[in-house]
Amino acid sequence: MFKKIGQIILFFLFILLVVISQFSILAVLPQFFRDLNLLLIILVFLLFFYDFRSAASAAIIGGFYLDILFFNFFGFYLITLFLTVVFVSWILRKWLTNRSLYSFSLLIFLATIFYNLLLASLSYFSFASSKIFFLQNSYFWSTLIYQIIWSEIFALLMFNLVNFFSRRWQPFFLEKK
Repeated sequence: MFKKIGQIILFFLFILLVVISQFSILAVLPQFFRDLNLLLIILVFLLFFYDFRSAASAAIIGGFYLDILFFNFFGFYLITLFLTVVFVSWILRKWLTNRSLYSFSLLIFLATIFYNLLLASLSYFSFASSKIFFLQNSYFWSTLIYQIIWSEIFALLMFNLVNFFSRRWQPFFLEKK
């Protein structure tokens, strides 16, 4: 019982550490480096390598922490992160049959696009402070491209790190016979 409680506390602290590092360390970096979304990558990682329950729990915990730290309405990040996990889980169950590097890379790509579109549309329709629709804003597209680049690089590193320590998932290439 104490082992399970310790695991839950470590899980909470890990997600808190990811959120704090994204909020405090990555936010002060230049624009290109600032767009690394650690929490989103961790959520897809948990969904891909573990299960929906762990990823949804991390989305709720991380969304709660981000809602406390940022000045949007409460539940803003909780909703976007949870819906992103649901979307990626649906993609993983319905269309991706194997768990390979390519599947993981595609999930990161789709999660980044879905998360940014959901975040931008939710902020546009809830605040309505900008005169330009977010799809016409060049900042939105540059942020999306940078986030995709960083997410894919980080995903490749994480997948290879997990593959190094575990032989359960192998990146495979189709070979001619």
